[in-house]
Amino acid sequence: MKSIFIAFGMIIMSFVLFLSFAWYIQFDHAQNVTQTAVKRALMSTMVDYVDQKDFDGIDALDTFTEYFKELALKDYTYDLTLSGFMEEPLFMRVHCTASNSTRLKGLTIEVDEAMIEELRE
Repeated sequence: MKSIFIAFGMIIMSFVLFLSFAWYIQFDHAQNVTQTAVKRALMSTMVDYVDQKDFDGIDALDTFTEYFKELALKDYTYDLTLSGFMEEPLFMRVHCTASNSTRLKGLTIEVDEAMIEELRE
């Protein structure tokens, strides 16, 4: 009888461990995709605006949002904030908060990235 309880306990523990690892893998994947999407969208936005004149932060944020939506996961809600902007040299700092209320309840991922134009003389 004692061995039955031990075997049952081991089965339950292995099931919980498997679910924990599955949750961690899903979280890590979502965080990695969000961070990569922010970096690539920021890089594409910088390439678009590096030679332009007469634009402001709102234009750059709109372009960034378009690029970001193409790359980001679809089942998350994103809050994108332009937390720093300078025209010369071109500098952008973006804060992204991703939240999911479907599969991983209460999951919030925050990414803060900045990029500055490289000046060549």
